[in-house]
Amino acid sequence: MAKLIPPLFTRLYLGIILALFGSIMMTLYFSEESITKSAMVDFHADTRYIFDEISSSIKHNGAEPEAYIQSLPKKLLVFDIRWLKIWNGSLKCENCKYLYTLDNNLIYERDDENLLAVFPLANSRGAILIGDLSHHSDWPDNQTIDEFNMDNLANIWQETPEDLLPLLMLLVAILAISAPLYFPIRQLQKQINQLIDTNERFGHGELTVRASHNLSEPVSSLATSFNQMANSITETVTENQIFAQAVPHEMRTPLSRIQLATGLLRKSCTEPQQVALLDNIDTYIDDIDELTKQVLTFSKLNAITSEGNAASKKLIELEPYLDERIIQLNQEQTKQVILYCHQQQLECDPVCLRLMFDNLVKNAIRYAKSTVIISVEMKQDLDASHASKKKSSRSKMSRRANQANAQLIITVADDGPGIAKEDFDTIFIPFSRLDKSRNQQTGGLGLGLAIAKSATKRMSGELSVSRNPEGGARFCCRLPSGH
Repeated sequence: MAKLIPPLFTRLYLGIILALFGSIMMTLYFSEESITKSAMVDFHADTRYIFDEISSSIKHNGAEPEAYIQSLPKKLLVFDIRWLKIWNGSLKCENCKYLYTLDNNLIYERDDENLLAVFPLANSRGAILIGDLSHHSDWPDNQTIDEFNMDNLANIWQETPEDLLPLLMLLVAILAISAPLYFPIRQLQKQINQLIDTNERFGHGELTVRASHNLSEPVSSLATSFNQMANSITETVTENQIFAQAVPHEMRTPLSRIQLATGLLRKSCTEPQQVALLDNIDTYIDDIDELTKQVLTFSKLNAITSEGNAASKKLIELEPYLDERIIQLNQEQTKQVILYCHQQQLECDPVCLRLMFDNLVKNAIRYAKSTVIISVEMKQDLDASHASKKKSSRSKMSRRANQANAQLIITVADDGPGIAKEDFDTIFIPFSRLDKSRNQQTGGLGLGLAIAKSATKRMSGELSVSRNPEGGARFCCRLPSGH
């Protein structure tokens, strides 16, 4: 139900439009009423004058009303004057509509929108009907009329200002309603959009961004609350990062001392049990050292930085680069690693690419039964492509936009036990543990996939996992092509 309700500012703008429409309708209605009444008053005054002149002449000359009216020169009259022999208080006319009564004189409107006034004649059973003559346009065409109206607007205002009154009232109504509402609402919308943009940037990792204080209420209070929350989050994240980076460094000193002690003990310990125990100690030291390295790497990947990483980007030929990494990662060649990559390039940070690729491949080799398949392909981002086509209809600009919106997809799939669907999000959490097939005994330290996801995020990409149709896990890394 909430999806059917339009956004706030859409409702406000619709409210303004409806208010304007209502005010226009009311303005036109009342102005039309006012103009109609004014026209009737003027019409009654003119026809009353003519009636007084005619009735005075009839009385003075003692003439019959019908004969006298028929004797009037038609060409010199500006009104249609007729005699009604019998007047009983109402006009029997199918083409007439009663409008108003002024000074006991009834005014009607004919079908041709001309007015008709009825004046009962004293000492008589009849009445004199005085109405507008039917006028026909003498203008040659509508264009001439339009030009006349535009060129003689001042004359129209001087002669018949009531004709322009509806337009003036309409203009006043629009300005009176829209101006006081539009500008404050528009300013409020800009400020809210600015706050939304700040919120999105903060959510994407720019923890140093803050909302502007130069905002009006109530947006200013919202911005202040956001800044307080952002400061608290930033301080917490900074403290955690300092702690995460400091601990590995501090642990290396005692580890070095333990390694030195075990080295000295080896010189005096010759018993097989003693040597085996020292070997186990060395293995534990190596595990702890590897763990500290991974913790430090993960912390650096998630560190707050306000500087861009454009300087660290390089254009990498993926096929030879990935082949070299596979050789380094699969030195024991216990599993078959197959790479499908053909003349693909990627502009990115080589360190982030190595951390993402190495951890995904090591994870796949660790849990695969026999085969790991790696594929690299370029695909179009359909949503971005559709948006770019709307922005430009030119073919060259569209091709450039399509290239910029292309995605490089690196897929690493194994034929191991796979991952349950409910654990797809859990595996990227540091030190997460799943089922028995993926535990500490297999050699994983619990940070590899978390580092791979953080490195992917550093490259403005997305890392996801799914079930491999042939069995096992399938990791998919989507990266912007960048060129």
